[in-house]
Amino acid sequence: MNLPAANNRAASAHEVLKLVREICPPLAAERVSLPHAAGRMLREPVSAPEDQPPFARSSVDGFAVRLDDTAARFRVVDEIRAGDWKPRQLQPGEAVRIATGGALPGDGLQVVMREDAEREGEFVSFSRRDSERNIRFRGEDAHTRQILVEPGIPLRPGTLGLLASVGCTLPLVTKLPRVLHLATGNEIVPPEETPQSGQIRDSNSTLVRAFLDQWRIQPTQLRVPEDEAAARTALESSARESDLILVSGGASVGEHDFTRHLLEQIGFTIHISKTTARPGKPLIVAQHGNKVAFGLPGNPLAHFVCLNLYVRAALDAFVGRPVASAFQTGVLLTELHADGNARETFWPAQWGLRDGVATLTPLRWSSSGDLTSLASANALIRVPVSAERLERSGWVEFISTEISS
Repeated sequence: MNLPAANNRAASAHEVLKLVREICPPLAAERVSLPHAAGRMLREPVSAPEDQPPFARSSVDGFAVRLDDTAARFRVVDEIRAGDWKPRQLQPGEAVRIATGGALPGDGLQVVMREDAEREGEFVSFSRRDSERNIRFRGEDAHTRQILVEPGIPLRPGTLGLLASVGCTLPLVTKLPRVLHLATGNEIVPPEETPQSGQIRDSNSTLVRAFLDQWRIQPTQLRVPEDEAAARTALESSARESDLILVSGGASVGEHDFTRHLLEQIGFTIHISKTTARPGKPLIVAQHGNKVAFGLPGNPLAHFVCLNLYVRAALDAFVGRPVASAFQTGVLLTELHADGNARETFWPAQWGLRDGVATLTPLRWSSSGDLTSLASANALIRVPVSAERLERSGWVEFISTEISS
C-alpha cells in the first residue's frame, strides 16, 4: 500500500483500515488450557482420537431387548447405568434396564423408552414398541482421525465443549496481543477523585479497559502527565513487552502534538497523523518493527469511535480473525439529520433485530466530547460525505460495537 504521507493529507477511514490490516500480522501461536482458550483463534485442525461416540449407547432411559425378539413379556436380567461396561448376549425373552448414555451390552438391540414400559417385579412388558432403536451408534458422529474442527475459527463455548470431549485440552491458538495503554493529560484525575477547577475525571482508561476485555485482554495501564521526559521513560520501559500501544490524548495537530513527538523519539514511524472522518480526526497510526501504536484523540466519543473502528481492526488482525468488513446493513427507524458535513461521519446509534432485520435508532450527540450518547450506544452508523439527511426506513451501513467471540 502507498501510505498516506503523515504531513501532507488526512487518510480516509477506508485507508486507515487497509493500513492497519497490513501492519498487524497474526501473532505467534501458543498452547493454552481450555478455560483460557475461549474466543481465541484455533491454529491447527483438531481430529477425533477415536470413533465418536466410541461405543453404542442408549439415547433414552428404557429397556434394551433384541431387535428380532417378538416376545410380549421380558425378564429383566441386568441393569446398566451410564459408565457401566457389561457386555452380554441377550437371549430371547430377556431385557436389560438401561440408563441414558449407558453402553449397549451387545449388537442387534433396540431400546424401548421407559414411558412405554410396565414393570412387574422381574418382568417388563411394553404398551408401545415401534421401529425406533433409540441408540447412538459407534462412529455415527465422527470416525477416528476425522477432522472435527478446522483451524482459523474462534473457539466458542460449543467448540470448546467438543474439544474437551475428544481430550484436546491444550489447543494451539493465536497469542493475544500484549497491550500498553497510556492515559495522558495534566487535566485528568482518577474517577474516584473530585476534580479541581480545570480538571476532569479520566473516563478513557475505563473505556479502553472495558473495550479490551471483550478480547479477554488485560492491558498494562499507566497515567502520565504531558511531560515528554516522564512519558518517554514510562513508555520505553513498558513498550518492550507490548505488541500494541494505545496513547489516549495528546494527538492534536500542531504544537500540542505530544503523542507524535513521543512515539518518534522512541523509534516509531508515523504513517497517519489525521483522518478525514469524524469524530476522531487527530488519529495517529505508527509502527516500530512488529509493534503498532495508536494515538487516540482525548475526547471520549472520538475515543469510542477510534477504538471500535481502527483498534478493533488491529486486534482482529493480530489474533488472526479472517479479514472481512465489520460493516453490516440495517434499516433506520428514525430520520437522521446529517447536515451535509464535508467529512464521513460515524454516528452513535442503538441497533437491534426486528423480524431478522437489523434496525437502527440514531442517538443525539453534540460534539466529540459528548459522553451521554455512550450510555446506550451499541453501534456506529456510517454517514457518507455531504449527506444532508438519511430517510427513515432507508438502508444504512453500520458497525456493531458489541464484539462477538
